[in-house]
Amino acid sequence: MKSFENKTVLITGGNSGIGKATVLAFAKEGANVVIAGRRVAEGEKLAKEITSGGGSALFVRTDVAREDDIVALVEKTVGTFGALHIAFNNAGTEGQFGLLTTEQTVEHYHQVCDINIRGVLLSMKHEIPAMLRSGGGAIVNNSSVGGHIGFPGSSVYVASKFAVIGLTKTAALEFARQGIRVNSVSPGPVQTEMLDRGLR
Repeated sequence: MKSFENKTVLITGGNSGIGKATVLAFAKEGANVVIAGRRVAEGEKLAKEITSGGGSALFVRTDVAREDDIVALVEKTVGTFGALHIAFNNAGTEGQFGLLTTEQTVEHYHQVCDINIRGVLLSMKHEIPAMLRSGGGAIVNNSSVGGHIGFPGSSVYVASKFAVIGLTKTAALEFARQGIRVNSVSPGPVQTEMLDRGLR
């Protein structure tokens, strides 16, 4: 029996980078994988790749900054596979690197924080009740090394990743006794499309 057989895993930002690698890793270990992302062609292609190889996958177009999308995502996950056991809240954006704190705008703040903070909050808000109905589960939120230290020219991004850690620690304390583990990971530089954009 594979490690995650009969488990359902939801991954936001699952179309590319760390999210895509996580999708493929869970699928290889037998999980029912739900891929959430905004890019339909990439998401459907990845789901087909998994199902064509005998795995179980579903793509749901999702903008994590929209609560209605998150509600629909969780409902579709549970409706298709019967339960939600694991979630990796990975969707995120770097916004625009290179802006000093004095150059930040409200528009840039919303561009970054609506996805990186609101998206994580809304995801947990609706994932946790589904997990409670399933008897418990595990959530991993993707922060960053930037959630621990500052980087010049990235104040809004760094602030958003600090916030992810705060949200994670609070939710972990709130739901530990009900069988839900909530943790964060803080990757350093990883060769992804996001890193490529940041290095331009």
